[in-house]
Amino acid sequence: MNVDTSTVCEVEFSTARRRGTRKDERVRYTTSSSQIIYETIDGETIIIDLATGTYYSLRGTGGAIWDLLMEGRDSTQLATALAAEYTAPVDEIETAVESFLGELIGASLIAHAANEAAPAAPVADGLNSTTPTQAFVPPVLEQFTDMQDIILLDPVHEVGSRGWPHAESA
Repeated sequence: MNVDTSTVCEVEFSTARRRGTRKDERVRYTTSSSQIIYETIDGETIIIDLATGTYYSLRGTGGAIWDLLMEGRDSTQLATALAAEYTAPVDEIETAVESFLGELIGASLIAHAANEAAPAAPVADGLNSTTPTQAFVPPVLEQFTDMQDIILLDPVHEVGSRGWPHAESA
């Protein structure tokens, strides 16, 4: 299970012009808490908020977008990587990414980062190939609360960097 301790990523949207901001102005995001953990299993990305017990499933291109965000990619790099992999217009991809990021913010999985320097993001065009071969499926964020009580009872919440079963001393 990947534990994200505040990965910072920059996001820049060409749609910023429509909102009256400069295109070169970058909005940065970070995971909203060190209590956010995630893992991709058989192509499905699962995110768990250990503070609330809520878990999420990312469908469509949601997992690919999440992975790119966790690598520190900005929106231009997100759109470029996705456009190299999926057959869809870049505008459609940018719109889907912007909407998806709004959903992630609404679920408190990511938040606007403070005005600090972001780490250098790796620059690569595609995810796996150079010729788009797959149909673009918009990202979907599904939220589940049916296991909150069980997740909140799990002692892994009180574990430090040494791992379980070594609970941190009070």
